[in-house]
Amino acid sequence: MNHREVQTYQYATQETIMTREFSSQTPVPGIVIETRNDKIIEAKAYFTSEMWMKQREVTTLYIQRMTRGWLARREAARARKERDHDSEENARKQEELRKKDEEEHKREIERRMHPKTTEDFEILRNELDAWRETETKKIKDAGKNGELTPEEVQKALHQLLLKETKLLQTIDRLKNTASTICLLYTSDAADEEDSVDLGGRR
Repeated sequence: MNHREVQTYQYATQETIMTREFSSQTPVPGIVIETRNDKIIEAKAYFTSEMWMKQREVTTLYIQRMTRGWLARREAARARKERDHDSEENARKQEELRKKDEEEHKREIERRMHPKTTEDFEILRNELDAWRETETKKIKDAGKNGELTPEEVQKALHQLLLKETKLLQTIDRLKNTASTICLLYTSDAADEEDSVDLGGRR
């Protein structure tokens, strides 16, 4: 226990070495102490433990209120962004559907104005049959209700027959035109194929 190294050991860590700025020196004769940069700290009002807990509670509530407000604003911004995205997506889908409907409508009109395939002519004939049945029913119902006399009913049916005949002739003419165009395309393709022999000479 009385070993020399133990008795003379000195601690020289950073925590135990104090600088001039951290020292406290009592003024004594013969020692000049710099006081120009000194700060005078006055004691503030005394806080009891109840006052401290109350202030801590108020501060905690303020922090919670600010945090909840920030979270609410972030959630509202996210909801608005999602709503705007959904609105844009719905508007885009509506625009696509509108364009698709317009193209389908134009295609159906084109099929009726310029029929080319067997299906096109079948559609025309089906629509003509439906139109004839509807108009015939209207005429007969008018005769039953007394709106038309039997002679007027026969005359109306005759006029309807003439219209149907004219429409059938128009459909046949369109069918012949489509067949002629198809034959021309087929003939041109055949001529193009026959114009090249096996050796590749025209």
